[in-house]
Amino acid sequence: MHEGAGLEAETTIFSGQPGEVLGKRVEAHGAALAAMSACGHSRIPAFLLGSTTSEMLRSCKAPVLLMR
Repeated sequence: MHEGAGLEAETTIFSGQPGEVLGKRVEAHGAALAAMSACGHSRIPAFLLGSTTSEMLRSCKAPVLLMR
């Protein structure tokens, strides 16, 4: 458990496809919001958003806040 600025955070490492695993974790914890950065890639399918970002938008049951 990490603490800073009066907030607590827990870090964990999971295996699997990031977008799918993160979407499941958000749902399992009943999170009201998922925040993540979005990076563009040169591949055509991920032209505007990265593939992890696209998967999060598809799989996540909570709103996703994207920061670029």
